[in-house]
Amino acid sequence: MTKHEDDGAVSKTKENNLRFYSDGYTIASNEITDFKSLTPLFRGIQKQYLAISELTHSFAKRTYQQNRPIVCVKGCSWCCFQPVYLTTQEALLLYEYVMQASDALQIKAIQSKSEKKFKKTKNLPEDKKQHIIHACPFLVDNSCSVYPVRPMACRIYLSKDVDSCKKKYDNPGDKTIFPALFNFPLNVGRYMNEGFAAFLKGKGKEINELTIEEFMIEHFKNPDYSKEWLSLDINMEREFKESDK
Repeated sequence: MTKHEDDGAVSKTKENNLRFYSDGYTIASNEITDFKSLTPLFRGIQKQYLAISELTHSFAKRTYQQNRPIVCVKGCSWCCFQPVYLTTQEALLLYEYVMQASDALQIKAIQSKSEKKFKKTKNLPEDKKQHIIHACPFLVDNSCSVYPVRPMACRIYLSKDVDSCKKKYDNPGDKTIFPALFNFPLNVGRYMNEGFAAFLKGKGKEINELTIEEFMIEHFKNPDYSKEWLSLDINMEREFKESDK
């Protein structure tokens, strides 16, 4: 590839990423009409998830035709033992789903699993967390128990070689080993999520990125987490602080 061609490819990638970012922002701005309840937020998240599902479905067809199919199937869970990160809005949806769809024993089990995994990683820097192999709190019989509301990170983690996923599972601390993932879905999901989060931040909402177990522990400890998040306006708080100086 010539330098001119390389520059053109970089420019095209940036253009696509900006489009995906804009798609996420547009979905949020169209669907989230107010913060009186979680309903508009959840409607926006589900629409974004639908968009990424439709895109990955089309992408899967294309990779199959090119004889390099996505190899992810139900029951394959090599990727479900590493840290899984999600954003605040995704955690709100996930927690609400758990509380609505689970009985008391299931909720207690999820809480216990979250705490056990968090104990292994809580004092570690981010890069060291990647070395810890421990099942996701929602992994049951090698399948996802919250599949309809699984985070964006799970939706776009698509492998082209299951052996590479197992090799990473067997060697979590080896920085030279990587699972063979498709980059396109990773980029789409990442930038769509960033655009969606940008809209929420613009509305004064606090958006963090933590592991599943960290968010679940926060929610279990504070049942009013969602109500506080809905009522909080960070932008307004900043204005008050500035005026007090």
